[in-house]
Amino acid sequence: MLKDGFSSDKYSDILDHLKDNGFLSTEDVCNLLKEYTSTKKITFDCITKEKSLIVSEALIDNYHRTKPK
Repeated sequence: MLKDGFSSDKYSDILDHLKDNGFLSTEDVCNLLKEYTSTKKITFDCITKEKSLIVSEALIDNYHRTKPK
């Protein structure tokens, strides 16, 4: 999902990366960011289960790429 070498501290950058690589639509990204800004939590109620799994895996992968070793 995430291309080699990609990592970010910003949720919006990760979502944009997934959109740019065809995993999410612009509408998905807007809905996820709207949910995040209104609840201050990452929730997947506004996207399909399949897409929520993709975002979850990308967030976990990104976490492992950004955490200090």
